[in-house]
Amino acid sequence: MASTNKDVRRGLEDTAVAGNKEGPWWRDTGLRKLNLLLFFLMFSEFTQGYDASLINNVQQLDVWQTGESPALDFHHPHGSLLGAMSAMYWMGNIVGVVFISFISDRLGRRYCLFFGAILCLAGTGMATGASSSGLFLAARLLLGMGGVVVAAVGPVWMGELAYPDHRATATAMSNTTYSAGSIIAAWITFGSFRIANAWAWRIPTVFQALPSVIQLIGAFILPESPRWLVSRGHDAAALAILAKYHGNGDANDALVQHEFREMKETIELEIAANKTSWKELFNTRGNRWRSFIMIWCGICKQCSGNGLISYYLSSMLAAAGITREIDTTLITATSQMFSFACSLAFAFLPGRLGRRPLLLWSMGLIWLVFALITICTGVFVETGSTSASYATVAFIYLYNAVHNLGWTGAMMLYVVEILPYSLRAKGIALFWLVTGAAGAFNTYVNPLGIDAFAWKYYFFYVGWIAVEFVVVWFFFIETKGPSLEQVALLFDGKDARVSHVNPVADEFLEKQKDGAEAREIELVK
Repeated sequence: MASTNKDVRRGLEDTAVAGNKEGPWWRDTGLRKLNLLLFFLMFSEFTQGYDASLINNVQQLDVWQTGESPALDFHHPHGSLLGAMSAMYWMGNIVGVVFISFISDRLGRRYCLFFGAILCLAGTGMATGASSSGLFLAARLLLGMGGVVVAAVGPVWMGELAYPDHRATATAMSNTTYSAGSIIAAWITFGSFRIANAWAWRIPTVFQALPSVIQLIGAFILPESPRWLVSRGHDAAALAILAKYHGNGDANDALVQHEFREMKETIELEIAANKTSWKELFNTRGNRWRSFIMIWCGICKQCSGNGLISYYLSSMLAAAGITREIDTTLITATSQMFSFACSLAFAFLPGRLGRRPLLLWSMGLIWLVFALITICTGVFVETGSTSASYATVAFIYLYNAVHNLGWTGAMMLYVVEILPYSLRAKGIALFWLVTGAAGAFNTYVNPLGIDAFAWKYYFFYVGWIAVEFVVVWFFFIETKGPSLEQVALLFDGKDARVSHVNPVADEFLEKQKDGAEAREIELVK
């Protein structure tokens, strides 16, 4: 299977219809408009990143821990309560998953983004006005519901709308704003920590509405996904969008015509095969393979040590001897700036180097760096070495870089493009369901583990990250080259329901047929 996949992928790369634009994209009117509009979808992960950084940062504020009056009753949250406050966002993710496929497939990507943004705004308002831990928990549940909807639909819409040559970079970049959200949350908290009342944490909380406002605007002005329009029978509207943005107004452009025919024929084949129910995620070998990757990516996204660093960095810094409020807030803010710069730079790599190599290199380096964080923290605890304390901080910065190498942009691109259109919304919903469940479990258990085992709790992640690497090595294949429709050949082989616009698809399917016939003749002999 591995060699067959390589052969098919090479063939698809050799014969794929590439963009025929001359010069940089910003000189093309259609692409300039499209790429500027795609900016609105760049905020899909902003809410997630802001939330992780916010919870970590407010833990560093004295007013959050003690409260300014009995009415503000957080009771110095730690252990189970602190875990619940972090995990409630991910519990909201689990609940919000039920809306993704229903709204996205039936009403369109536009209404899905709009719905998610409204939920986020409502949750932000409730969290900002919270006067007790119970109300704050309810607000975070609502935020999680909206956050998962916008995080799911953004990369899907980006991948389906972007120009073919730009799809890999654009989809990868849609996930980089996780770090941007973390940066803004960290610096706002750094600026407000001197306030001696509840506004020290309410000000950072209210700014969580920023990405939702931007996405509401985008929901009204972005063009709908051409693939969704085709799936609902609006072929003329789909062709008009492709012509306007991919062909600079020319509906007869060769690339536009190729894209339109391929997506139309493929989507019609998928719908004709009734590939529309949830059970289809597990009905065939190819779909079971895809679903396993969705599940494993959801686990890796949350359980690779990043949940500990995102939500409980203050606890990790305290274990390394760094406890001053100004030091912890400054380290959080600057480390997130470094993380964002890395994620933005690495977003250009999947289109050049492929997805699988980045995922593997990233996971291997994550293991190495997290092991070094564990060693340095242990040395500081045992010896009080200042050098070990500083080294721990340095490796925390480095962790953000190696994690972003593969498990920010490349991973999100991978989970979008391995799914055929008819299963894309459902597959992404499965990914976010597992992500939410893993996130809820991870963020709830981490403070309990830290309370029980202190820095030795890190050893669990050192072992688990190695397991993640092994699974990725054996089950993740390369998808660089083919179009969104043609990737199905790599997973489904002769059973792929894909348009035959590309001659490699015909050749591959014909070889599969000839091979089957030859085996039958051999058996008869």
